[in-house]
Amino acid sequence: MPPRLFHLISSLCLLLILAGPLSAAETPKVLTWEGLIPQGPPIDNPYQYLPVDQQVELEMLATIRSQVAAGLMNEVHPMFEDAREIEFKLRQEGIDVDRMIGLVQKMQAEVAARNSELAHDLDGQLVRLPGYVLPLEFEGTSVKEFLLVPYVGACIHVPPPPINQTVVVHLNQSYAAKELYEPVWVTGRMTVKRAKRALSLVDGSADVEAGYTIQGTRVEPYTEK
Repeated sequence: MPPRLFHLISSLCLLLILAGPLSAAETPKVLTWEGLIPQGPPIDNPYQYLPVDQQVELEMLATIRSQVAAGLMNEVHPMFEDAREIEFKLRQEGIDVDRMIGLVQKMQAEVAARNSELAHDLDGQLVRLPGYVLPLEFEGTSVKEFLLVPYVGACIHVPPPPINQTVVVHLNQSYAAKELYEPVWVTGRMTVKRAKRALSLVDGSADVEAGYTIQGTRVEPYTEK
């Protein structure tokens, strides 16, 4: 083999080795909903050793006090009287109400802060995530855009999930959804960025905020495998 041709072939082989496979397929990263929440230190639960009924009462009392402090509830509101009865009952049961309420409100604030955090390391990644379809935009009977949520009833029958548990899905091709809250797997490219969408409800509409968007390339019926 002529030296010049040998040198050319050797150089070409070296370039191919350095470049790696020419058509290596990108494997989607399979996510869980917990994986959309950034890791952080454990949040202290101040009433974890109390009976369930006292936990519920403290949570309710802390929420009512917060609403009163924010001017969202006054002393003539029916729930304010409920709060007084709850407080009297808890004191009779030996609970240091003021101390416990302070600890519960601190926990609520930490949970709210954690719920607003996003996993920015997922930005730009090809992902696969299971969830339930809540349609936003139709083309005839097919869905072009929808919310992917972690449980049935989210955003309609109960308060919306935190932004790090709500995903907007744009589809390259429409998907024929069989039912509301159909369980599916979505594969696509993820963007970590806050987005707001108007969701049509029976009695009007509501804005829903999401922390993630997936440009969906594939939607499949949900299976465990």
